[in-house]
Amino acid sequence: MNIEDKIEWSGWMLLVAVLALVASVIIPFAQKKYEEYRARRNFQYYLKKQIGLILNILTSEKLEYHEPSVKNEPKKEYLFINDFIETLQKDFKEHKNTVQPRVIFMLLMNVQKLCHFAYQLRRIISTIDLQGITDKTLEHGKELSKHELNKIYGLILICESFMGISLFHDKFDSIKSISRDVENDIWKGLKVEKDLLTNQNRLNEDLLILNDNENSLKELSDILLIINQETKKYFDYDILLKKRKKGSS
Repeated sequence: MNIEDKIEWSGWMLLVAVLALVASVIIPFAQKKYEEYRARRNFQYYLKKQIGLILNILTSEKLEYHEPSVKNEPKKEYLFINDFIETLQKDFKEHKNTVQPRVIFMLLMNVQKLCHFAYQLRRIISTIDLQGITDKTLEHGKELSKHELNKIYGLILICESFMGISLFHDKFDSIKSISRDVENDIWKGLKVEKDLLTNQNRLNEDLLILNDNENSLKELSDILLIINQETKKYFDYDILLKKRKKGSS
C-alpha cells in the first residue's frame, strides 16, 4: 500500500469516526425529542378525551324552547345553550310581570329546562378527574407552551367554578307547577301539575319564585355561557367548524 492509499484510507477512517461521534450525540438527542413529542401527544389526547365530554354536550344537544305566548300552539324551536339563554333572558325581561297563565307556564318550563341542562353538565364534569388532569399537567408542564398551560389551567378552574356556582344558584327546585322528576337521586325530566293552566294562584306563586331569584337566574346563565365559550375556545371549535363547512361545500 503506497502513501496515497494510506492517506485515503486514513481519511475514510476519520470520516467514519466523525460520523460515529455525531451519531452518538444526535441519535440520543433525537430519541429524547421523539419521546417528549410522543408523551406530549399522548397527554393532549388524554386531555381532549376527558374535556371532550363537555364539548360534546355543548355542541350536540339542543334544548326545546317554548315561546311564551297566549296562543294554543305556541312556537317551539330547538336551540343550542347559548341561543337558548339569550332567548330566555329576552323573554323573561319582557314577561316577568305577566298574569297570563300560558305565558307563565312557558317561562317556568324554559327555566326548568335550563336548570336541567346545567344538572346534566354537572354530572358529566363529575365523571372527569379534574385533579388527575391537574397532576398530569404538572407532570408534562415542561413539554407544554405557556399558552397551552394557561388554557388548561383556565378551563379546569372554570369547570370547578361551574360545579359550585351552578348548584348554588339553582334556586328553582321549589317550583311546583312544573316539578322535577327524580328517581334514585337522578333528575330524569319534568312533571306538569294536572289542570295547571286553571290554577292561577300556583302559577303566580311560581312566577314569584322566578322574580325573587332573578339574580340567581342570571348567575346560572352567565356561568353556562362562560363554560360554553371557554370549552369551545380550548378546542378552537369555531376554526374547526369553519373547516368542516368549507370541506362540505
